[in-house]
Amino acid sequence: MKKGTVIFSLSLIILLISYTCLFSDESQDVSPKLLPSYKTLSFLSKIDQLFPDYSKNSPKKTPTLFLGYKSALSGEDFPLRIKDETAQFSTAALYPKPFTLNLAPALYITTKLRKDHGTAVFQISGINAIVWAFDKYIMKESWADISFNTIVENFKYGYGWDNEGFITNQFSHPYHGAMYHSVSRANGLSFLESTVYTFLGSFMWEFFLEAERPAANDSIMTTLGGMTLGETLFRVAGLVVDENATGIGRILREILAFYINPAYGYRFFSGKASRLGNTPKKRHYSLRFPVGAYSSFTAKPGFLVATQLEYKDVFKKEHSEIHPYDWFSFDLRVGFSEKGLHDKEIFSTGILTGKKVKNRLVGLFGTFNYIDTYTAQKMSAVGVGPGLVVVSDSESSLFFNGSGVVSVIFGGSSPSLDVKDESAGSEIERSYYLGPGMLGRFMMELGRRGLGSIHTGFSQYWVHCAFTNTNEFLSILSLNLRYDLSRNSQLSLGYEYYLRQAKNQEQRFTGTQDTVRALYVFKF
Repeated sequence: MKKGTVIFSLSLIILLISYTCLFSDESQDVSPKLLPSYKTLSFLSKIDQLFPDYSKNSPKKTPTLFLGYKSALSGEDFPLRIKDETAQFSTAALYPKPFTLNLAPALYITTKLRKDHGTAVFQISGINAIVWAFDKYIMKESWADISFNTIVENFKYGYGWDNEGFITNQFSHPYHGAMYHSVSRANGLSFLESTVYTFLGSFMWEFFLEAERPAANDSIMTTLGGMTLGETLFRVAGLVVDENATGIGRILREILAFYINPAYGYRFFSGKASRLGNTPKKRHYSLRFPVGAYSSFTAKPGFLVATQLEYKDVFKKEHSEIHPYDWFSFDLRVGFSEKGLHDKEIFSTGILTGKKVKNRLVGLFGTFNYIDTYTAQKMSAVGVGPGLVVVSDSESSLFFNGSGVVSVIFGGSSPSLDVKDESAGSEIERSYYLGPGMLGRFMMELGRRGLGSIHTGFSQYWVHCAFTNTNEFLSILSLNLRYDLSRNSQLSLGYEYYLRQAKNQEQRFTGTQDTVRALYVFKF
């Protein structure tokens, strides 16, 4: 598991840095691809409708072709839309002719994918079958030796709790759920429907594909983690894919999308990875790639590679309707020391439902946090709670960004006190606490475009052990100074302060750590 995590993380980081040019430039329109010419056009009885005469049908797509503002064309294979937004077709009595037809020189494809529940179920089952086969025949895991009797016993005894390692329970299961969620979304299912399918995928795994008693904590982490992390990865990979791209650019985009979200691997088997399809919609986001050195006062310096993405489509929409994860932030940090991959951090927060009022976003947010570092030790959290996002730009080039979320969570934490009851969760060498809790996370950034900014943040975690009367707390205070070197680069100097506290009826613990960072930031 550790070796696989290292390989995946390194591959993702290298690809993200090497192929940043594959992300769409949001300051420019995407050039449409010309469609092949057709030999015949058939006119219907209504003069404002016509359609190309095709010979093949596409059962999964609803074709609609708009000509100007009101006139419509419909084809049975590919739906088309005129790029030029001026009216191209008119039947007004003011014109001397009955109608005029002026086809724009460039057309581009816009398809609407129908819901495909059957394919979603098949692909989720396929994910489970592949993972189970790997664990049974490659890893030789005893719990993968399933039979009819193990399935009957699982239903007989129902849910319990398991004590697998921190990375397995707090990352692998949410990541597994993210694949369920992603393939459901890719088959046209809504966010809520995909969440239901994520739970069903977890149910299938726990009751049918493991010889051990189903674990309630695994289903919680798989479902909630799949919902929060899965939607994030689905949208991030979607920023890369361009179904109108061709050649090496198309190949690199599809490979990168697969590395970001392996659920996109089904595109290769279905043929979508090479098929001409949708032109990517214009999205609005800010993307940064920090790289540099970091060090604490109790550890040797290390090398840090990070990815910071803020997806902010919701602030560019003219209407106030909000869909899940129209706004989200995603922060991935990987630290390397002399011992190799040592520090791993993932922070994802996205809106589930809410209301937009000018430059403010208020609603219910989903969060997924995973921390496994030398200074902060272990802490994970997946949950839902109210939050606020504020984005403000002035004419004087000043800007302010702020966000705050308070969530009810289910998570885990490394113990600061001596753990005698192994039911709190165990690994081969270490134990960890597992249970419900709370998370508060707040960020603010004030700056001037072309100069730089001051960024500060505060996070407070609380995890209550489900098996002992022990509470674990982690507070993180951060301060970052960012100086713009150019339009696409920054210098960032940062400081983070960590406060660990723990208590139960008999013991108390307080400990502190801090980290300094010097990073060069690529901006997009």
